[in-house]
Amino acid sequence: MRLMDPAAWEVEEAPSVVQGVDLLRNQRTILGGLDGRVAAHIEMGNTSYFVTTNTLYVPRLPEIDSKQIVIRRDMRFGPDDPVLWPRLYSDKFCHLPAIPKAPTDPEDPLAVMWWNPGPDDFVSPASGQTLTRGLGRIGLRRFSKFSLRTHALIDEYERYVASLPAGTKPPLLLPQLVQRLRLSLERLRIPSTYVRMVVGVTTVQREYLELTGLLRYMTKYRPRLDAIEDPEVNTACPDNCIGCFTDDPRMAQILWKVCLPCWLIRPLQAFADECILKMVVPFAAPDFLEMNPAAGFAPVPATDRLDDCLSLLHRCTENTPWYRNPFQDGSPDVASTSAAGSSRGSAGEQSARAHPNRNASSVSSSSFAPSSGKGSPYGAARTQSKARKEKGPGPPVKQARDKFLAFDRPEMPTTISPWASALAAVDRRRPPSCGVDLPQLYVMPEPALLASPEDEVRRRTLYHHYRLLRDALIFRLAYGDQPHALLTTQQWRDILQGKVTKQGKTGTRAQARSASLEDLLRPAFNACGIDDLTGFPVWPDAVPPLHVNSAKELLWELAEINFRYEFLALDARASGLDRPDQCRRCFASTRLIGMDLHESQRGLAALETDERLPYLLCIAGLMRDWSVPCERPKQINHAQGRTGWTANSIHELEGAVAQYYTESFYELFGRAAVVPMRLEHEIPS
Repeated sequence: MRLMDPAAWEVEEAPSVVQGVDLLRNQRTILGGLDGRVAAHIEMGNTSYFVTTNTLYVPRLPEIDSKQIVIRRDMRFGPDDPVLWPRLYSDKFCHLPAIPKAPTDPEDPLAVMWWNPGPDDFVSPASGQTLTRGLGRIGLRRFSKFSLRTHALIDEYERYVASLPAGTKPPLLLPQLVQRLRLSLERLRIPSTYVRMVVGVTTVQREYLELTGLLRYMTKYRPRLDAIEDPEVNTACPDNCIGCFTDDPRMAQILWKVCLPCWLIRPLQAFADECILKMVVPFAAPDFLEMNPAAGFAPVPATDRLDDCLSLLHRCTENTPWYRNPFQDGSPDVASTSAAGSSRGSAGEQSARAHPNRNASSVSSSSFAPSSGKGSPYGAARTQSKARKEKGPGPPVKQARDKFLAFDRPEMPTTISPWASALAAVDRRRPPSCGVDLPQLYVMPEPALLASPEDEVRRRTLYHHYRLLRDALIFRLAYGDQPHALLTTQQWRDILQGKVTKQGKTGTRAQARSASLEDLLRPAFNACGIDDLTGFPVWPDAVPPLHVNSAKELLWELAEINFRYEFLALDARASGLDRPDQCRRCFASTRLIGMDLHESQRGLAALETDERLPYLLCIAGLMRDWSVPCERPKQINHAQGRTGWTANSIHELEGAVAQYYTESFYELFGRAAVVPMRLEHEIPS
């Protein structure tokens, strides 16, 4: 793509006499909307046309197949896409001429929106740091540029919406483009294949450019159309925008008036008294854009109608939300019976701690109880249990970890006191309203699972295995047509121990679990062409050392992913509303995965109380819609509209929010919530 190459835009002068008509015969100093600073002669079909413009160049109307839309080798849509090449004017998409034109200065702040990513921009973890060597991300430096430009544009959009008169809504396409841009930017931090990364970059670029064009149209060109005085209007020099073609003289005059580039197409025989200052050779799209189709991407059938093609292009480039609530009713589980069985044990242990006087037989009557029929993976385990009982008492059973209490280990991130205290204070003297036999499932392993082994070598092995599997585990959250399966603590333990391929004796519970976990991770392995897991699991002697701060960062990320997913799931279940975008505003960034480590010291984890307040107020606002069988603290109800917050009142609100959150989660999900944590060491920039 040569849109940013200054040499490509050097115009070539063309003959002024075409088919006996001297197109330069009418000379005057003042030009109108139907005149041309330059003009070009073109042939379409068997007819000759002349094209006048208020710019200094003439692009050729793209010769494309109107019956299909094609993605090109650079993962763009070539001349089909109005953010890359001018198209005919459309009343339905009147903002397209206001889309920025590619700058020819590589130092221009907008230049990144026409940048072409290459293999060197695909960053994968270093050798030995991942199993999924074919998964990676765009480099952080490039991503930061996209992020800065995107957030500045979204801020501009929010200022525009705030400036509208009361009761006035922005055009429907505007919030849609904002939402798509947010989602597309977030996808760039999710591990992907190289092709997906390139598609992700070009999607962010086109959505940014179209959103910029629409905002410019609403804030700058629409007021000019309404004859609102604008000192920047200079019809002799149009703005640096993509512009459009038209065969309507009235529309050409309107675009000339508002200083948007326009190319007016008329039959050569209609030439009369138009003033043209110079004839030039028109530019052709193939000299600027990639035209070769991308392999493996079928053309999308289209119609002859321009508006239909533009609408179809929006659908082709739409980045649908990748987030799906894994806790929703009916969410599929892996290894169905084995998963339920192992999770049932966790539920029973937790219930016994919370309700020591409960009859144990009531726990075993759960609808999640595993089958004990012939061939069940539980058969062998129960036989072994019976044999152990016949041999007499064995060594004392290690007491299960209480997940409501903060776990103390040097590698654990720092707890946030109000949240840790609220979790420990959850009233477990009575069963939760959801029942005591609900499976204890997690979207990612809880941090203490990795840090809990007493043996340091075993802990280092779990940390290393998680780091090797991290991209594959995150990949499964963002890709796939079905809600991602939640896993029990035992299943996560199996994964972290390296039991991710089918192994074990036929018919055993261990084999059933490992086969299911292999199926779970297979999409990520297939995406990057991994056929086997040579060298995994890693022998303890081969596990590299891990600095304590690096371990803390791994565990903080696990805590934060779990917390954010659980927060969205709790809000959906407690409020009955589907509002993930509103929930995301409660976090230091809107991302659910791929968080920046600096977020470990922002948002709810910020040290300064006034920095935490906006996020606490956002959570409190959502909580007022919750309907759960526990009392909502008065501080949450009274927070609405309150001003004059002090440090003490913020602390009270924080404690109330944490209390209501942890109690509500216990009531509706039957287990301890994973709460936010903080990193206190310095995070490198």
